[in-house]
Amino acid sequence: MPSYLIAPDSFKGSISATIFCQIVQQAILQKQPNATIFTRPLSDGGEGFIDAFVQAELAEEQPLWCAGPLGRKVKAKWGWIADSNTAIIEMAQASGLTRLRPEDRNPLQTHTTGTGQLIQAAIDAGAKKIILGLGGSATNDGGVGALKALGIPFLTAQNKEVGLGGQALKTLSYIGDVPEKLLNIKWILACDVTNPLLGEQGATQTFGAQKGMTPQSAPILEKGLENLANLITEKTGHAFQDQAGSGAAGGMAFGFMGLLNAQIHSGFDVLNTYLNLDQLFEQHTIDYLITGEGKIDQQTAFGKLPQRIAKLAKQHNPHCKTIGLCGQLDSTLEHLPELDAIFSIMPKPMAEHHAMQQTPVLLAQTTQSILNLLTK
Repeated sequence: MPSYLIAPDSFKGSISATIFCQIVQQAILQKQPNATIFTRPLSDGGEGFIDAFVQAELAEEQPLWCAGPLGRKVKAKWGWIADSNTAIIEMAQASGLTRLRPEDRNPLQTHTTGTGQLIQAAIDAGAKKIILGLGGSATNDGGVGALKALGIPFLTAQNKEVGLGGQALKTLSYIGDVPEKLLNIKWILACDVTNPLLGEQGATQTFGAQKGMTPQSAPILEKGLENLANLITEKTGHAFQDQAGSGAAGGMAFGFMGLLNAQIHSGFDVLNTYLNLDQLFEQHTIDYLITGEGKIDQQTAFGKLPQRIAKLAKQHNPHCKTIGLCGQLDSTLEHLPELDAIFSIMPKPMAEHHAMQQTPVLLAQTTQSILNLLTK
């Protein structure tokens, strides 16, 4: 019987990578009860980042009530690897878009305070290394909400604490000293976004619209991040605003790079290091890789998760058949040579909200159709 590896990203706002794995695994077993199946729910640093560690039995889940993007309490979680005092933080848990109804999205007001509270819980538990997954953010505050929650002073010209949200950054005039305990932690930022902080390709212009930005709020948000960048550069002597990835999570990457000396890494590379996917491929002959994400488009070819895992599979076994599944398909195999086939799970055009509600059923049906082709 053939062997399968199911290793997707989440379908953002619809189903998690873990649920994807369960649905596809069940479909395979219905058709091939004796098939060998490995499941590895993955994440680029956004939704499902903690689950990827927990499902692989590498980390223990720790629940915490914290502030959501607009301050309302949400039940979130973080991951703990006790033997190395390493914490896994997923900023989308507290400060992600999925925490808000579409009509409540407003990056002038949304903030990352809750992510700071998750980090503080990890520090209180004795974390010496913190891996912060960035992606799916509802915010554009440069990480200031989180950094404030960790005890770094951000003050106005009147020596008062700055407010929360992207709009408050324009009033920022002074950044106080960073507590020594924060500088003694090793900070790793996991994300697959390569955008800089400012400009046409920056955090505001690229991701602001999906967070509720309007033409009126765009210049306020951009000027706020520019002000933050100038103050951090002035304070530290380091200018990170042009570095690839500094615009991740509404500029949160920049704030942590600038003030906490955080290092930025590909989310896939971080996971691969801990999950040791190379070893899985070395120890087992994988005949079929099934991967996917909510949207496969031109960006997928630039190192996004489905492309990376497919490339890894081909490196270990050139005969492995790699299959990509998605909701929205806007690319071709010509642009993704690592994949042998790509399928949208939508059999016909449908409204986005309806497609998201039907994702589990559509994914199961599509998988069954693919298996029918494979087993003919």
